[in-house]
Amino acid sequence: MANKQFTMHYIGFPHLPLAKKYLSCAFTQKNLKLCKMLTSLGHTVNFYGVRSTEEEPIENYINSDNFHFIEIHTVQDIAKAYGEADNRFELGYDFVKKNFITDYGNKNQLSIDFCNKVADKINAVKKPDDFLLNIMGYAFKPIADKVNLFLDCEPGIGYHGSYPHTKEKPHFRGFESAHVRDIMYGFENPFKGVNGSHYDRVIPNYFDLDDFEFRAEKDDYYVYIGRMIARKGIAIATTVCNAIGKKLIIAGPSAKVLPNGTLNSGDLDIPAGSWEYVGFADSEKRKELLAGAIATFVPSVYQEPFAGTHVESRLSGTPVLTTNFGVFSGTVENGVDGYACDTIDDFVWGAKHCKDLDPYIIRKRAERYSMDNVKWEFQKWFEDLHDLYLSTTDKKYRGWGTVRKEEPEFRKHLFYNNKE
Repeated sequence: MANKQFTMHYIGFPHLPLAKKYLSCAFTQKNLKLCKMLTSLGHTVNFYGVRSTEEEPIENYINSDNFHFIEIHTVQDIAKAYGEADNRFELGYDFVKKNFITDYGNKNQLSIDFCNKVADKINAVKKPDDFLLNIMGYAFKPIADKVNLFLDCEPGIGYHGSYPHTKEKPHFRGFESAHVRDIMYGFENPFKGVNGSHYDRVIPNYFDLDDFEFRAEKDDYYVYIGRMIARKGIAIATTVCNAIGKKLIIAGPSAKVLPNGTLNSGDLDIPAGSWEYVGFADSEKRKELLAGAIATFVPSVYQEPFAGTHVESRLSGTPVLTTNFGVFSGTVENGVDGYACDTIDDFVWGAKHCKDLDPYIIRKRAERYSMDNVKWEFQKWFEDLHDLYLSTTDKKYRGWGTVRKEEPEFRKHLFYNNKE
């Protein structure tokens, strides 16, 4: 039985183009990869967003006749609305040297206009059983309200700006981890016992295996790659590497080394030590750094919803050193993938013993997060939701209680049925 195929109206961003270049924006990259996954399953994707002028057409990456880019405004509009009057850069500012300017709260007129234009374009072509894909929750709720499709989905939730399903307005949510789902349900229902939802799902982040190089033989350094903020735990990484006398390579945008040797990025001051700051790492530099490291530090001190770097490292055959809460307590197996640590002593011990772990096993376990695996979890979710939609139009369909007469294609491909 072939998988069912649908039409998806996918909302992009008003403040960033859909481009591989913007590697440090995890949500831009998730948009790009999800479009590729959906079209590979035969779905039609109408993507509403902004094109880059500095990269080859995104269709070359997605490579599907089912992908349709609907340009809402231009990068020149982004530069005018969010930039700093510097025409050297596509966005109007240098994202390599500073953090991305974002507008998830629709405070800029460009974002308000974006929402209105997207809603108008979808309303002109929508069918009742089309899907709306909203990857930014409340920021795009004005679009969802105007479009008013039953199959209103919010995939890839790794933030606190989501909103719940109601009887008046259906809204179905896909969370990056059970951890962020449970936090969200708790925020929305304080001091209450909370029931689960059969049509909200946990579907993890997903990765293109071509973006990573597996290497069993490692060089003599550790690595930190990520946002240059204190809550990401960079001080833990530098403290540990100073303690064991090993080099730590730090990569990320918006920081600088001061004349006295201190690493500074606003809320962060790291004294000189055994670290080297290499700035922003593009896709090739990232691939090289992760493949060659003894281990990758992902020691966030806040409750990480997913933290893609800890999977990217493992796809390179490189173990990870993380904290022991948030997503990590469910994704990192101590002594196999690396170590989830409670104290500096744990980090030091783990850093010394990471070289003893098997890179082939590390890589194999991380392949659970490949696009070819995760896309079937999306397929299952969308087919389940479409059955629910049919139950609203035809009494023969019973929604959640429907038992399929034929086994759907996705059953063969779900990661737990495909372990070879």
